[in-house]
Amino acid sequence: MKNAVETLAYKCVKGISANQTHCEDTVLNSIGLVTALNPYLGYENSTIVAKEALKTGRSVYEIVLEKKLLEKEHLDEIIQPKNMVKPKNFGLSEKHKIVPV
Repeated sequence: MKNAVETLAYKCVKGISANQTHCEDTVLNSIGLVTALNPYLGYENSTIVAKEALKTGRSVYEIVLEKKLLEKEHLDEIIQPKNMVKPKNFGLSEKHKIVPV
């Protein structure tokens, strides 16, 4: 197993680097972006944006800006990867939070 992992690392992984531009474009053009925006836009607006993106092939990002649902600076901050992976409390009180059993 050790040899297999070392071979994989040497022949397949070493030297690989992420294409940052492609990764950013993939996020901006993903319909899944609407999920991260839902707490800011609300369910109805998020649904409208998602449906329009699917129907027209345009990005969620572009539609949100066009409809002036968020300012560009705020939208850019929301979709920073570090901000999309951290849990947030959107006004839920402690007694309404779901606690794992």
